[in-house]
Amino acid sequence: MSEREAPSPRTWEAVVSVREDVSLEDELLGRFAQQSGDRAIGVTDLVSLRRAFYRGVAPPVPIPPERQARLEEGRALHRALGARLSGEGTLEARVRRDGLVGRIDLLSDLPVEVKTASTLVEPSRLATERPEHVEQLAMYCALVDRPIGRLLTLVPGADGVSDAQVLDLAFRSTDRVSSEMRRRASLLRTAWAEGRVDELPRCPWYFRGCEFRDAKVCACTGEEPPVPTTVLDELTGTSVRTEIRDRILPILSEPVRPEESAPVGRYRDLLYPRRAYFERVAPEPVAAPPSSPAQGGTTLPSPKTPDLYARCTEALESGPAGEVARLVGRGNEPEEEVVGFRGRPYLVRTSRAWSRFRPNELVARAPQYALELGMRCAMTGTDTGTLVVGFERAGSDRERLQVLELRFGSLTPFSRWYRERANALARALRERTPDLLPACPQWMVADCPYRSDCGCGASGDRVTR
Repeated sequence: MSEREAPSPRTWEAVVSVREDVSLEDELLGRFAQQSGDRAIGVTDLVSLRRAFYRGVAPPVPIPPERQARLEEGRALHRALGARLSGEGTLEARVRRDGLVGRIDLLSDLPVEVKTASTLVEPSRLATERPEHVEQLAMYCALVDRPIGRLLTLVPGADGVSDAQVLDLAFRSTDRVSSEMRRRASLLRTAWAEGRVDELPRCPWYFRGCEFRDAKVCACTGEEPPVPTTVLDELTGTSVRTEIRDRILPILSEPVRPEESAPVGRYRDLLYPRRAYFERVAPEPVAAPPSSPAQGGTTLPSPKTPDLYARCTEALESGPAGEVARLVGRGNEPEEEVVGFRGRPYLVRTSRAWSRFRPNELVARAPQYALELGMRCAMTGTDTGTLVVGFERAGSDRERLQVLELRFGSLTPFSRWYRERANALARALRERTPDLLPACPQWMVADCPYRSDCGCGASGDRVTR
């Protein structure tokens, strides 16, 4: 957000108007009724079932610093270049079908998957050397029922992109791909339920550096049966799209400017900057991995069933492909992306409040909701946002879901608030002075791992969670 933005004489509270969106609420409640109750499984989970199994049941494992640096660099590049490609289609479209979830990098007349790689491969060897790329694209095609998908592979250079390859991949039957997706999802859910990994195929990354193998969490030997070629067998043709490469490469080759990087990780960091401070300077210890790996009869805890937050998210993402998608920011946005529902930023939050929010009381009872949504709207230049609240103590779905539309008469107060909080957090981190940051609200203190050091316990703030 620009430091040169003109000041606003109005406080942020004065520019917010709230109304209940009854029609959207009814629509989402209808989607509630269609939910299966199964935990959602992502396309990337289906490409590597064993890895997905351990992500679901084991504590997070440490990643070597050099690999973490590469991952962060790749995410930053992917994020910055993705915004440049936003004119090519809907950016990072969320699609959810039958409990299967995909996030398509670009969705236009066909799904487009963007990958970064150190080298390009011959199109004829793509299925052999990078089968996971082919499978992932095939699954996205199946989710949107389109027989052709596009794979865009980028080779990062010193500043931007040094080379690119654009391939259109045609698949014989998206129905067969969908059937295989459901089969793999069933295997994974059974493995989670029984705490057994031995029925899952070998991880494609076993010989290329798996974090769970490095941390000695898994018992994989590399001798497990490989993933069936069912999806790869549906690939019928590969077309090189040189004209598209020549059109987009100059855009992608421009150096990534410093302002395209993100100084703030999450919007939440600015709502609770003291918590964000301690998360950065004293990260919470990673739990130790299980003492014995899951193999044969060894049992690990099953992953949690979908909670209320997951149900609300599922209701939003179960509509037409592209209804939920990433929105492009106007400037120096956080690493956390702004996601929109039908073109407007939205938030999903759950609350332990005993009663629903009256529109005229929202800002006073839960200012954090209006502040975060206002910042997201300011980042994207949108004057209206959607707030979806799930009430954990409600007795029925009718009372459990509330949808509110927030309209902002001016975005300037939110830009200014963002700027001030971001600068304060940066100064606190630089000078190691957390006491200058606002204390977190009292409802956060009980579960905070830093409560013995942060000094927030004396806060009298009783804002509704």
